[in-house]
Amino acid sequence: MADKIKLAMSNIAWDKADDETVYAAMRAAGFTGLELAPTRIFPEEPYENLTSAALFGGYLLNRWGFVVPSIQSIWYGQKGNIFHPEDVEELLDYTAGAYRFAHALNCPSLVFGCPKNRMLPEGHSPAEADAFFSRAGTLAARHGVRLAIEANPPVYTNFLNGTRDAFDLVKRLDNPGLSVNLDLSTMLTNGEQLRDFVDDLRYVGHIHISEPGLAPIVKRPEHAELAMLLKAVGYQGFVSVEMRRPEEGLGPVLQAIETIAEVFA
Repeated sequence: MADKIKLAMSNIAWDKADDETVYAAMRAAGFTGLELAPTRIFPEEPYENLTSAALFGGYLLNRWGFVVPSIQSIWYGQKGNIFHPEDVEELLDYTAGAYRFAHALNCPSLVFGCPKNRMLPEGHSPAEADAFFSRAGTLAARHGVRLAIEANPPVYTNFLNGTRDAFDLVKRLDNPGLSVNLDLSTMLTNGEQLRDFVDDLRYVGHIHISEPGLAPIVKRPEHAELAMLLKAVGYQGFVSVEMRRPEEGLGPVLQAIETIAEVFA
């Protein structure tokens, strides 16, 4: 019998004041991971808080039984662009700080969305991104983590818009520090089919179950299809629920936990 898929929630979906309520619901539903946006825990200069990060990771594990499978929003507040040569070194230095932060949390994966920081300017080439991600991947491997490249649809950026683009980049660079973050909201927005990527699932380091615009999760046939495919290929990573904070409070968050736990049981 296939192993049960490991489930996580991203902590961008609720207020800090509701942490323990959501943690309790996650634990009751069998979730074992908490995905972090670093500034949600440490609002100022999160990557300077390595000791506190390690202590927070210990608290999650010892109190709730959660690991941190992924961090996201890793460049929150950064203005640079990977295609601007003058920004590259500063962005790589900042990313190295994110890798150290992840390492302190025993977190294996960092999602690279950063849509505004990867806008392809006129006159620039995608080959410049290959050079950047090659260096970022080598740096990730040195810190024992992987940078998970996420496709974002054209409403957010003009580069790496399709899921196939993300897979092609990771396969082309063949770097041990790079993987793909499979994002369901991107696939839904683009009209992409999960079955078209079965042969590439071995390149996936992390998965987001999400809705376009990070709206509250609704039950979809794609969830069951994804669960079946992941079990068939023996996927070892986490599936993480990602949604923005609902205006109506915790109801949609608790419902998402229940819905996804049921599908992936």
